[in-house]
Amino acid sequence: MKGGTSKHAKLGTTGVFSEPLDTPAVDQSPSPPPRPDRVGRMALPSWATAAAKRQLRILAAELDMTQQSLMTEALNALFQKYGKPPIA
Repeated sequence: MKGGTSKHAKLGTTGVFSEPLDTPAVDQSPSPPPRPDRVGRMALPSWATAAAKRQLRILAAELDMTQQSLMTEALNALFQKYGKPPIA
């Protein structure tokens, strides 16, 4: 840019930048507290068919349960089937 200021650092004759690059402001706001139902837990992503996802949602509604509680029940049943403690 002629006659204006550049947002890029200028490379000096020594090969060192003479001005720092502009950096975007970092959000310093505190993060929200963790949800109580997620404390001590980790996400366990998996892939399923659209039909299976829909059926899980419907089953949860029919049983007045959350999908999370159904998946926890399913994991514990899987663990027990293979001789592991139900720790989900």
